Amino acid sequence: MNSEQPKQSIWSPLKLPLYRAIWIGICLSNLGYWMQTTTASWLMKEWSNEDPLLVSLVQTSYFLPTVVLIVFAGTLADIFNRKTLLILANIWMMASAALLAIIIYQGSTNPLILLLLSALLAIGFALNQPTQSAIVPEIVGIKNIGPAVSLYSIANNGARVLGPAIAGILVPIVSGAAVIAINAVSYLVLLGVLFSWKRTSRPPQKKTTKFFQLLLEGFHFAARSRPFRTLLIRGGLFFGVTSIILAMMPMLVKDVEQYGFIFGCFGLGAIVGAVNYANLSHKFSRNKIVTMSILIHAIALILLGMVNSAVLMSAILLIAGIAWFFVMSALQISAQLILPDEMRGRGIAILNMILMSGYAIGSPIWGTTALLTNPPLSMIIAGTTSLLFLLATQHMIFPKDQ
Repeated sequence: MNSEQPKQSIWSPLKLPLYRAIWIGICLSNLGYWMQTTTASWLMKEWSNEDPLLVSLVQTSYFLPTVVLIVFAGTLADIFNRKTLLILANIWMMASAALLAIIIYQGSTNPLILLLLSALLAIGFALNQPTQSAIVPEIVGIKNIGPAVSLYSIANNGARVLGPAIAGILVPIVSGAAVIAINAVSYLVLLGVLFSWKRTSRPPQKKTTKFFQLLLEGFHFAARSRPFRTLLIRGGLFFGVTSIILAMMPMLVKDVEQYGFIFGCFGLGAIVGAVNYANLSHKFSRNKIVTMSILIHAIALILLGMVNSAVLMSAILLIAGIAWFFVMSALQISAQLILPDEMRGRGIAILNMILMSGYAIGSPIWGTTALLTNPPLSMIIAGTTSLLFLLATQHMIFPKDQ
């Protein structure tokens, strides 16, 4: 039994006005983001004549810039004003989405342009993520970190449910360009909250320390800390496998409406996981939760390759979403507890870099696998690979459970 901390409501951070306002803004911007990613994947399927490799590269275009830039962004979050960085990142994402919407509206159907402008949005995402995570303890306090992280996940995964479903309905009615334009507008609420936030002035960390010295300190910490290395290795392998869901699901469904609904079930599963994670964490260790979740997720991938019913796919993805959230939440909470405040921006950035590397590298691998075999068989191969990774990493125990 896990008795690390007293039982606490997942909703308790929402009693704090600032956190509540930021959380609502994040909900809306995440909704727009998932509407755009769903739309981009489907547009690529249409523009590329259903080429599985090009479809998978949409996910690489979103995640590769994050892999390259996120540690630099995390270092910036440990040096400069985090509020200012969040404002700049969200303005960048808003402008990137608006530019893509305009170009598509003017008639472009060039896959390369879609990939490049998706990558442009990802640059802002890379700056935003470690900074957004690093301000959590400042806003809610250490005792509320667990519920606050879970609520951030609910914001993201609620958007995973509604975003694809809304995009699936709107794309045939108002066009892909209009849906992407909605994403551009979705950042305005969060920007309004950030501009109005009267943040207590905090001195930058280590003003006299050079940027690249701070960057190297982050990597040295990751190399020296055995608990943190466990998060990086197990998380990176898991995300490399689960990337197949984002990369290949468009190839397993018939139309954008069905794609939006089925993929939304994955996000719904993540919400179910978020609501139940706190109770589960008081009964089982994080290590046991992660192990069982990866096992269930692997079985779900194998089953996805064996069925062709939309109803069965939806049910399987619901279960996979629950398992995915349990792994993701365990990674994020463990990182917040391990990292000292002066290292938090860089540490979270390094963790996210590894997780996003799984998506960026895994997506074209599974796209190539599907090209050489077929999309359903690639799902079965991915599930089997996940089981092998699970066996190979059983000796790596999650932090706080050692």
